Amino acid sequence: MGIVNDFRRTLLQRQCVFLDSAPLIYHLEDIEPYSALTAEVFMALADGSLKSVISTVSITELLTKPFKEDKNDLIAIFEKFILSLPQTRMVAPSYSVAKGAARLRGQYGLRTPDALLFSTAREEGCDTFLTNDSRLKKLESEGVKLIILSEFI
Repeated sequence: MGIVNDFRRTLLQRQCVFLDSAPLIYHLEDIEPYSALTAEVFMALADGSLKSVISTVSITELLTKPFKEDKNDLIAIFEKFILSLPQTRMVAPSYSVAKGAARLRGQYGLRTPDALLFSTAREEGCDTFLTNDSRLKKLESEGVKLIILSEFI
């Protein structure tokens, strides 16, 4: 439980957390050991102690597998969960997000989805980016704190 408590303490020091696609997938597909941590995120949202932002790009990533496997029941479950998240704004990439993503791609060699997600986090004023992609550590100088799930395992 110490790991979970450390994670929650770190999380609750933040104002607004941008949720990368992986934490959503881990939670909805109950992928251990990460789902124990992601449960803390969604409890903090539910009790109002945290705010978050999700990009519609993550919706594409989240729903791809259920669509591929023709699992309409999972699609409905995932959609209901995402659309009912308290303290959470869902945003689509804007022109300024796309431009920021292009800069990030050029400067750091990011993949387009990662660049769009991180650029959205910055544009939406999130002070934290929750991910499990340690390759994104190179973005720490961009003014958004990275919380990498595997660092708590």
